[in-house]
Amino acid sequence: MQKPNRKLLITYTILIIFISIAVYKVLMQIHAVNFELLSGAAHGVLDGKPHWKAYQNRILGPYCVYFISMMGISYSSAMKIYILLMIILQNILFFSLIQKTRTSLGNSLAWVIIYSFFFILVQHRWFYTWDNIDAIIFTLFTYGIFKSKPMCYFVILFCVGILNRETALFIALYIAIDSFHFKSITKFYLISTKKLITGGCLILFGIIYTKAIRDFLFIGNPDAFSVKHHELMDNHIYFSKNIEELFYNNIFTVNIINSAFILGSIIYFMYSIKSYVDSQIKALLIYCVIVTNILIFGLINETRTYIILIPFIVFLIISKENLTFTSIQPEKSKI
Repeated sequence: MQKPNRKLLITYTILIIFISIAVYKVLMQIHAVNFELLSGAAHGVLDGKPHWKAYQNRILGPYCVYFISMMGISYSSAMKIYILLMIILQNILFFSLIQKTRTSLGNSLAWVIIYSFFFILVQHRWFYTWDNIDAIIFTLFTYGIFKSKPMCYFVILFCVGILNRETALFIALYIAIDSFHFKSITKFYLISTKKLITGGCLILFGIIYTKAIRDFLFIGNPDAFSVKHHELMDNHIYFSKNIEELFYNNIFTVNIINSAFILGSIIYFMYSIKSYVDSQIKALLIYCVIVTNILIFGLINETRTYIILIPFIVFLIISKENLTFTSIQPEKSKI
């Protein structure tokens, strides 16, 4: 495909910024009622008094907002600037990565619009600073899976991601999974002991770091929500409730779209799995692990948790249609 000229790229960049501002406007309208509460949730992490102790390790986003507020504006105003900049960044990044799959400018822009639509669709009354960073990290993460990026790429992503949220553990898990080569979902063999050990060590480090930083920074909040039973490392367990919502309660409400999103995507990708190559299988395995994590520790109807699933859906669809996108991992791993 011929490289687009500079003038055309500038035009498309302006269009992407316009789309991003439109997304930002919709988000601000959705979250206007609760925005001060959301700003307080981020600031609570800085004070050691978050709404949930499980938020305490999610320091990257709140500190980014804090640095913006050093311009002499309120923390709440800085958070609005932060969200706008992050939406622009994630859409430009997404467009650039789609371009690297040899997709035309027009189709790449269409995928940005589709991504933005899903980003708005999964919005919930809660939306946190770490959700924006997760959107960017998991876009880079998913792209790296399909391009079979070297281990150092994912280690760097993990190091940044663990400062943002414990979802970085999925990156460490992928490194361990990437130590195997998959001929099919049932036929795989070890190709890199180094990746297996590195992934395992990063998972252990991530768990220890998350627990330690929560205990070290958390001061306590008398107004915080706290349920001491049914907890694991300060994360609440909602599995039985989510299963009931997924297969029964949601059917009779507007939340049926949430069940359709989860079940429909899993069924669709599992139906196609026989034709998947190594990187697609690994992406699907991580996707299923994330869904399982949401069912155990999240709330299925708190749809903001779906944000990190969107890149997997988009790139799995693109990889199925565009064979040049998917890098088939060789017999010997690239370290």
